[in-house]
Formats: sequence, structure tokens, C-alpha cells
Amino acid sequence: MADLSVKYMGLNLKHPVIAGASSLSKSIEGIRKLASAGASAVVIKSLFEEELRHDEDYGDDYHPEAYAYEISDAFVMYGTSNYLKLIEKAKAEVDIPVIASVNCLGGKWWTDFASEVESAGADALELNIAYLPFDKDEKPSEIEKKYSQIVSNVKKVVGIPVAAKIGQYFTNIPGIVSEIEKSGADAVVMFNRFYRLGIDIEKLEFKPVEFFSTEAETYSALRWVGTISPQTKLDISATTGIHSADAAIQHILSGAKTLQVASAMYTKGEKVLQEIASGIERYLDENGYSSLDDIRGKMVKSLENRRALERTQYMKVAGGYGVNV
Repeated sequence: MADLSVKYMGLNLKHPVIAGASSLSKSIEGIRKLASAGASAVVIKSLFEEELRHDEDYGDDYHPEAYAYEISDAFVMYGTSNYLKLIEKAKAEVDIPVIASVNCLGGKWWTDFASEVESAGADALELNIAYLPFDKDEKPSEIEKKYSQIVSNVKKVVGIPVAAKIGQYFTNIPGIVSEIEKSGADAVVMFNRFYRLGIDIEKLEFKPVEFFSTEAETYSALRWVGTISPQTKLDISATTGIHSADAAIQHILSGAKTLQVASAMYTKGEKVLQEIASGIERYLDENGYSSLDDIRGKMVKSLENRRALERTQYMKVAGGYGVNV
């Protein structure tokens, strides 16, 4: 049997399939269930800055992601103390790494809470950085600097590994990942899937739509995993649209260290975690590979394949190969 073990951010995992941050990991019961279902690690549901300072006026910088979360009826005001207690309980009751997650706008909230998370016993911290610019006068360079600065500030106050979870809406994704690496991050999580808002045209109210990803969405992330992995020493954790072993294997072939699963747990049940891990093992065994190291990044080692990532859509689609357009 092939060896599925992997070292992610210095943490020893029995396989690369992680239970990503979701409402399924917001309670000790949920975390126990995910561990029993075969998760190699669990990311606790993100705590939003608005929850850290819920007794203050949010003002004009009320986080759009937190707003979408609130109107979905999934917003839970349990504050920092309960979150820290959850970390402590999880560390006492499950034998897999527990990764905390915080979604903030910036300032003191990142560093203050990061220190508390470390003290509570979290094995690592995922910075769920989801800054959305709405002001036309904000410069792209200033926005991107927020990301690297947040990572740098947090790394100065904690000793545990830190991952930066980012979106894919940047002018230069390899460039922002490079800056995050220079800031001291241990990993990058690709990608943050922003909550999507629609409008109820009868009630004239905003409403959340398309809560769960589909596997079709994973291929945008796949291209960037493959593009970035040869250019960085950061561990890459791929997420968004990973619903099967097939999708997970493709990401590993493109250079991902781990896979984070969330939507698939809702649509298929927590059992999908072990199903994906078993599917990866089966693929390795059937193809004569002894470990994940044998296939990680295999598809992007050649210059020819890396160029294909950049030009395939033009050659295959615009050129008319294999499809009718």
C-alpha cells in the first residue's frame, strides 16, 4: 500500500485530505465527527473580526463576507472566549492537528487574536484574508500590500505555522504569493471562495446564492496551483470544488501538498473525506507509485507543460481542437 503521509506546514498528516473551515467544524461535536470520518486535520470555522469586536460599532468597514454569513442565518456570535475554549477542547479530544482560522480586516485584531489562538493550543493558524475593495480610488499595490503586511505582523507574534488563504482576484497571483512567502508564511491556501449574493426581486433584499462549490470550479484553482507550485517553496493547500479523488489527484499532480474539502462534506456527507483519501491511495497503488512524493508536481516539472497551463485554452478552444465553438 502506498504511503499517503504528508508534512504540511511542518505538521505530520496521515494523508493530504483536510476538513476545511465550515459550520461543520464550529463545535466540538462536529470536530469529533470530522476526525472520526477520516480527516487528517481540521480547520475550525473562521472567526470574523466582527465577532471579535461585536460590542463595537462596525462603521463603514463592515466586512462583506461576514455580512453574507450573517444573512445566511449561519452567523454565530460566540466571541473569542468560546472560540479559544473550542480549540482547547478539540486538542484534548481528537488526535489530528487543529488549525484555527480568523477572517479580519486588519489592524490589531489579527495579531491579538493570533497570540490567543497559539496560547489555546492550536497547531497552526489560517489567515482567511478576504479583503474586497469597493473604493475606486484604492490602488492595487496598496491592496496587495495589506496581505503581505498581515502575514508579516502575525508571524512576528506567533511561533506556530501560519497559512494565508487568498482569493484569485489579483492582477498577478504568482506575484502576491511571492510577497506572502517573503512575509514569512508557511503555506498558501488557494482559494478563498467568496460568498455570493443575489437579490430577491420581490422583497428587494440581498440573499445568499450558490452556497456550495461544484467540481467544475476546481479547474480554475488547478491552473494556478500548477502555475505557482514551481515558483514557490510555500506549501500549497488546494481548495474550492474538490469533490472527488480525481480532482484531488489532479491538484497533487499540479503541486499541491494538501487538499481542503468543505462543500463536498455538505453534499455527500463527511464520509467523502475518507473516500477521497482512499481514492488517492488506490490511484497510487494501481499506477505503481509508493508515495505522494512520486506524483506531487509531476505535471508541471517540464517547461512544456508549464507553458500549456498558460496557453491551453487558446490552443484547444480558440483553435477549435476537440470542441465546436
